[in-house]
Amino acid sequence: MIPGKVLIVNDGTPLLKTVGGLLADKGYPLSLTDSPEDALVWLTTRKISLVVMKLNGQPIHRLAVLHFVKEFRPGTRLIIMGHQAQLPAEIFEIEADDYVILPCRMAEIWRRLSLCLEAPASKPKATGENLSMHPVNQAVLYNLGLMFHDMRGLLTSITEGMKLMERRINGKMGQKAEAIFQKTFQKTLTLTGLTEEFLQKFQKPYKAQTGPERLDLRRDIIDPVVQEFGEEFQNRRITLVDRLSSFPDAQPRIQGDRVALKSVFRNLLHNAITHGGLGCSIYLEVDEDPGHFRLHVKNSGSPIPLARQARLFSGGNKDRGNGQGVGLALGRAVMRSQGGDICYESCQRGSSFIMSLPRA
Repeated sequence: MIPGKVLIVNDGTPLLKTVGGLLADKGYPLSLTDSPEDALVWLTTRKISLVVMKLNGQPIHRLAVLHFVKEFRPGTRLIIMGHQAQLPAEIFEIEADDYVILPCRMAEIWRRLSLCLEAPASKPKATGENLSMHPVNQAVLYNLGLMFHDMRGLLTSITEGMKLMERRINGKMGQKAEAIFQKTFQKTLTLTGLTEEFLQKFQKPYKAQTGPERLDLRRDIIDPVVQEFGEEFQNRRITLVDRLSSFPDAQPRIQGDRVALKSVFRNLLHNAITHGGLGCSIYLEVDEDPGHFRLHVKNSGSPIPLARQARLFSGGNKDRGNGQGVGLALGRAVMRSQGGDICYESCQRGSSFIMSLPRA
């Protein structure tokens, strides 16, 4: 009997249930599920020696399980089963221990399983690139990947529907209604783009995401986010004062995760627009201290009351009507994980939040 457990990820059909019954009769510890999400949880919380996966016509969640096994569970054997027409070409790049093409006799399936069960477990390759994550973090990572994939699919459907509506409503709605539709449409496109950016992070092996990127502060972080808020600037009659050109270093080079840093800057700019008020000015400035560039996001609205300043980054400061909630707390956590920080500075008029960004 092998140490650990056998995990069977079925697709609701009776074939692998029968296989599971045979394994249980032989005394093999067994976990059987039709849910890829449950399989990910079990892989992070149990000792699994062999995974048997049956692919069906919608394999995206199941592919996430396969990649998880190969990336984070070296030494765990993997058998992939499926009808030839339902096997995407990319699974043959996963380097499974065996592939069983259906239909296939039960005796042949049992022979393939027996070979994997009796062979000694393979040892992880010794490499300086091997990185480890806490099992809980691994489960969170892959569940987030699945969530962003599902969000992208839904948003793509919504966007296609809105494109069709846009062609059909041309001139048939009132001017105000069409303006609202166009605004909603643009926000949907922006959200689709954000989801795509985050999803790309989960489509790469974890080890490829660990090193910081070398980034151009203006081109990679500031300009794309500012463009997202063009309509808000116009509707609220907000003046954006860009003082970055006066900074001696014309192209400040920073390091970090581009998607994460854009997300933090986006939150700060959104807060400046919201709390600056109609007709305010927003100033973007850069200075530096040893090892960091400091990006100032300042608005000319009312300063934050002193009593609230101490709670800005606590994550529990969403007072009614004020809006500062978990965004600043999450932003600070992200920045510190990138080797930077966020702080608040009061001004004679308005408020200024400062992102400290590690120099490249």
